[in-house]
Order: sequence, then structure tokens, then C-alpha cells
Amino acid sequence: MTLTANKAHKKKPSLPPEHIINKRISNVYFPWKKRSTAQSSIPYDVLYEDGIAYLGNHQYSITYNFDDINYTNTDDQTRTAAFEDYCYLINSFDDTIGIQMHIVNMQLARTAVNVLVSCPQTSSAHLETVVNDLNNTANQRLTGSDSYIKKKYITLTILENSYEAAQQRFNRIDSDILSQLRSMGCATHKLNKYGRLVLLREYYRPDDLSPISREETLRNGIYDKDLIAPFGIDKVPGDRYIKLGDDYVQCLFFSAFPHDLSDELIHDLTDKVDRDMFITINIQPTDPDIAIKDVEKKLKRLDTEKYNIIARQCKAGIPIPEIPRELEGEIKNTTRFLEDLRTRNEKMFMANVLIMVRGKTKDEVDLIAEEVMSPAKKHGCTIHPFTFDHENALNSVVPLGRNDTFVKRSFKTTSIAVFTPFNVTEIVQPTGFCYGKNALSHNILMLDRKTLMNPHGFYFGASGSGKSMGAKLEIIECFLRTHDDMIIIDPDGEFTKVVELLGGQVIKVSNGSQTNFNPFDINEYYGGEEEPDPIPFKSDFIISLLEITLNYRYGIDAITRSVIDHCVREIYAKYIKHPCKANIPTFQDFYEVLGNQDKPEAKALKGALEIYVEGSLNIFAKKTNIDINNRLVCFNTRDLGKQLKLMGMSIIQDWCWNHISENQAKLKTTWLWNDEIHHSLRNANTGSWLIDSWKRGRKYGLIATGMTQEVRDVLKNEDSKSLLSNSEFIMLYRQKPDMIEDLAQVMDLSGRQVKKLQHSDSGCGLFKAGNSIVEFDNRYPDDTELFKVVMSDVNKRRREGT
Repeated sequence: MTLTANKAHKKKPSLPPEHIINKRISNVYFPWKKRSTAQSSIPYDVLYEDGIAYLGNHQYSITYNFDDINYTNTDDQTRTAAFEDYCYLINSFDDTIGIQMHIVNMQLARTAVNVLVSCPQTSSAHLETVVNDLNNTANQRLTGSDSYIKKKYITLTILENSYEAAQQRFNRIDSDILSQLRSMGCATHKLNKYGRLVLLREYYRPDDLSPISREETLRNGIYDKDLIAPFGIDKVPGDRYIKLGDDYVQCLFFSAFPHDLSDELIHDLTDKVDRDMFITINIQPTDPDIAIKDVEKKLKRLDTEKYNIIARQCKAGIPIPEIPRELEGEIKNTTRFLEDLRTRNEKMFMANVLIMVRGKTKDEVDLIAEEVMSPAKKHGCTIHPFTFDHENALNSVVPLGRNDTFVKRSFKTTSIAVFTPFNVTEIVQPTGFCYGKNALSHNILMLDRKTLMNPHGFYFGASGSGKSMGAKLEIIECFLRTHDDMIIIDPDGEFTKVVELLGGQVIKVSNGSQTNFNPFDINEYYGGEEEPDPIPFKSDFIISLLEITLNYRYGIDAITRSVIDHCVREIYAKYIKHPCKANIPTFQDFYEVLGNQDKPEAKALKGALEIYVEGSLNIFAKKTNIDINNRLVCFNTRDLGKQLKLMGMSIIQDWCWNHISENQAKLKTTWLWNDEIHHSLRNANTGSWLIDSWKRGRKYGLIATGMTQEVRDVLKNEDSKSLLSNSEFIMLYRQKPDMIEDLAQVMDLSGRQVKKLQHSDSGCGLFKAGNSIVEFDNRYPDDTELFKVVMSDVNKRRREGT
């Protein structure tokens, strides 16, 4: 559709030849020429696969998404440190780089976040009720379609002779400058071509939620601008709007700022205005020498104006000449500005702050604009809509790296850093599980642990704080949202109810149980896919098993080790020739072969093992007699006698690794939850298995989780500390006062966060994911079936008869 003409710009001279290009982007001003179609009005020429956009006239841009950090909710010292870090980041850019900071306020309903879960077709009526409770609570947390999330982006623009040169320059900027952003705790993610198209479509055609990917474009034959362009772009009579498809759009700009602007301006704008809103802060660094000369020239002009006013007043016979207060204030501010540039670590920037709002009608747009202006007025700022130059204003808002408007104002570093984009850490991942809501922003918390560098984790919390309920909720979501295999080690029998509800297999391991569990179970992948012979690993396990079962205080001697290894190899000979379940040996086979050995160590060992093979503790002596092919398996060891506790746990751990290694070969993820993990950490052998699993598990597709009351349970020695160093997922519930000091070894907590942990309600606490720490609220209504299923308070269950 043909666009309405805007005010024409003066013709600009073309750039110099490529080999003498001036890379100071601050000297370049090439507004996008008016085009005849909606597609051609989107102001870039080429968008490459790696996300670099060519804007014409040797200009290239790239966009990064970056994570938020806790800023507005921290103590003054932490906040000051973050502000200084941001100032340092801004100062790191020179005048060859154009910067855009984008804050996108958008409805969660328009994202790819999948909040609701569905029941399998074969689900029971009870499970359907529980899932409905889960979804109803999620809907309440979303507050319908009015839930908004805030996404942060940075777009950088440079001048280069070629795309290849731009690639190299952006790589240097990434490693040299953006690393400072990451050091602040803001993980950065470079948007590729399709990521940038999705982001641009949010500006131009927001109602289109169809997927954009390379596969989709190849399938449907629609590419680039055709995927994101509105169905028309029109100037609307009245000079205050532009129409993108069915939406009316208005671009606003800040025309005046107070001298003492608060760093809470952006926070108030985004938190108090629940509307589609796009804030762009265009920042252009100025060469320090040129900046000082420009300010000196301005100060000379002001001094000349001052002397001229005084001279006119003297000539008019005024006895005590006075200069206007406005001029006097401007001279003072300019003098201070110049002094800061000369003596402090301040640079000069030309910048503007633009806001784009939209609605289905002009009245709706006007209403939103009024809502935006309200917090701005509170901070002493003035906002006006563009009444002409609409297209260039729009082009300067979208994340392409252009700054084509006439609105520009000089700022020093600390002044421009006041527009800090940071607020509170948000974690909303499209493929994630729901871990409650952010207690500060009230947005839903969605995390996909598979996206973490190391997805292992822990639940820590005092008794009654809600940690077991949190773990059960995660198990339910994992079962309903994935097809992964799931294992639960349950020493207290607390997870039986949830597992049975989901149709999983509960294995009750106890002295009187009819369940047989064979410690000699094996498969071809045992020990790892890369190991051709699994028998040495099984032999090592059997030696460790006998060592803890028979309480060898100083370890099994070398001769006895050799005897055990010889017997293990002999009983697996048939399996090696024909690997199948029928040929897997048992403890009885091992006991029989052991009796055929002549060495006295073998006879002594056989005598010690009699009670475990032929006696009253023989539950691990025969072939496994249960179906453990269910994708959800829970080992309930509550009723396992003291004599068999360690033996049983070792056998369960071995079965887990057997299953994990088999799933690795199938490229299948395995989840493991180990409740009351401190029981296993007390023993060197079972603790060593945990530490090894946490270290090696990631490459085997394992996501392991431990639950315990006290952090000090995993801080007893350097080996167990590695469990935490290999865990990027930590749920901290209410803590006892004497635990807080131990927590300082795990997480760098602010005073507010420490207080939060000491006084938080059940189901609330701190949520650590990677480098991000969020205050969470994962409470559920206590009158729901879901709450009754996951509730762990025995006394409350007894009162309610459940």
C-alpha cells in the first residue's frame, strides 16, 4: 500500500568510497527513504542467517536478548554497584558504535509459553481433577490475558565495508564489550535471522503467532519481510498516528527531563502500565575530544549571551544588571557538564527515549498514551507524540539499529545510565515447568532445566517449609509435559501417592516384601555407551556392595577382591556369549561359584554372605520379579531394615545407572529425584555414587535432584560440595537462622533475600536458575485435590482423613 508522504529531509551526501570509509557512525544520518509497499518500508536491505542486518549505506546491525537482574529490589550497596557496572558498560562503547536498548512489554498470551498441561487419554477421573486444579491455579497466576512480561534487547550498529568485516567486528564487540554485560549476571543470546524476524513481527504484525523458522520458510515458501510486514501502512488523519494493519500506532518521545532524574523511571513505566509498549533508548557515543570542544563552544555562546544581556542592561541605565535565571542555570549546568567530561570518568552521548504504543482504536491509543505519561510526569519528565515524521520515528523504535528522528539530546554517562533497563529477574521459558510466580513482579515462573548448562539441582528447606510439595509438583509437570523417564528414591515413602496417581510403578523394598531385586542386573550399555565391556564396571560395583554390606571397616583385602572379580567374570560368561535377560546371573549364582573356590578368603566370604543368600535377608538373592519398564519408577525403602539399608541403596543406585546408561544410548533423558539425600551422603560408597552421577550425569542425559533440610548436609567436605558446584537449579525454602551462614557459601544473597528465607511462608522462598535468583511463591489453594495429593503434613492429612 502506498504510504502517505512525510516531511521531506534534505538530501544527504553519499558516503565516501569503501577504502576510505569514516567509521564514526555518529556522523552518519541516512533516513530510510519512503517506499511504496509495506514490505519495502521495513528499514533494512538484507537479513543474514546469523542475524546480522544490512541497513544500507555500509550500516550493519545485530541484536542480542539479555537477561534481567535484580536491581530495584536490592539493597543500596548492591544497587549502586550494578549502576556503576552499567555506567562502565556504556562507557566501553566508542563513537563507531550505535546502541539501542529495547524494553518490550508484551502479553504472555502472545508468546510461545505453554502454561497449561493436558491429561493423557487413559487418565483416571482423579488425575483429571488434579490437572484441572493445576491449570486453574496457573490461570489465576496469569490473571487472564492481562499478564505481561518484559523482554530486554540490545541492538548495535556499525559501519563496515563488507558483511565479512562486520562479522569480525561484531565478534570482537561480543568478546570485549558484551562480556561486561554477562559479568553483571545478564546472560546474552544473539538473535539469528529467525529470532530477529520474530521480534520484528511483534512490532509490525503482533496478532500473527505462526512459527518462524528456516524449516517453515522452506516449507511454505514465504521469506523474510513477507513474514512480518503488516498488511498495510497508512498515515491517519490527525497527524498523531500511523496505522499498521488493523492497529493504530503512536510514537512518543521524551522532550524534557529534570536534572535529578530517578533511576526508577523505566521501572515505573513498565510495571505500572500493563499494555503493549515498546521502549527504545537510542544512544550514540561522542568522541571525547569532539565532545569537549562542542561543550566549550556552547559555553562560549552562553557567556557571550550573558555579557550581551549585561551590556544592554547597563546601556539602559539599570544600576545592578541581572541575567535571567534560566540562562544562569544553563551556564552552571554546562560548566558542571564540561568539568565532568574533563576530570571524571564521564563521556558524552547523543540520545533519545522513544515509546511506541498501539491499540485497535485511536481512543484506545490515546488512553494508553495517557497511562504512559502519568509515571513520566511523576518523575518530572515531559512526553509528546510525534505529529509528523511518523515513519522515521517508527524506524527508530524497532530493533534494527536506526536512529532517524530529529529528537536528540546530549547526556553524560551517569545521566544516560539512569535509564537502566534492569528491574527484577524474570524466568519465563516457553518449554519450562511452572515453579510458581515471581513474588516481586507477580509474573509466572517457567523454567526448562534442560536449557541450563548443568541442570542438576536441590530442594533445601526446613521441615514444613514446602520443599517436598515443590518436588512433587515438579514431578507431576515432568510426567505431563515430557516423555522422559523418571526415577524417585523415596526413603520415607512420601511420594507413593503421587506416583500411583500418575500410573507409575512403586517398588516397595522391605524385609518382608515379595519383591525381588537382582543386584546383578546388567545391559549392554552398563558403564557407559563408550565402554565396550561392561563386566569390569559390574565387578567393581559388586566389590563395593559387599564391602558396605559386610562392613569391611578398612576395605576388602586384595586377595578377596581378586576372588570376587574372578567369580563375577565366571558367572557372566554365559551372558557375554548370548546377552539376554535369561542369561543374567543372580546372587545365588555368585554364591554357588564362590563355594567352588579353594582359597580360605572365598570360604570366609561365603560364610558371611549366607544370611543374604539363603537366610532371612535374601530379598536381593533372586531374579528381579517386577516390571520396571514403566517410565515413572519409585523406590520406597521406608520399611527396609537397618541391616539392609546400605545394601539396598547401593543396589538401587546401580539399577539407576544401569537405566541411565541404557537411556543414553537411546538419546533419552532420565530424571532422578533423591529425597532425604543426606542418608546416602553419610556413607562413602553411596555418597561417591551421587558425586560421580552429578559430575558425569549431564553427558548421559541425567537430570538429578536432591532434597534435604539442611544445606550443610552437602557442605561437609570438598567432595560433597561438588554436588552444589554442579547444580544450577536450587530451590531454597524457609531456613533456620543457623543455616544462613552456610547458605552464604552457596549463593551470594542480599540482606533482603536472607530475611526472606528466615520468614517466608510455606511454599515460598528463593529460586536459583543459572546466575539468576528470584523470589518465588508456589502456594496452592488448600481446598483443591492437587493440594491433598502433594501435601506432606502428616498431622493435617490425619485431621482431614486423607
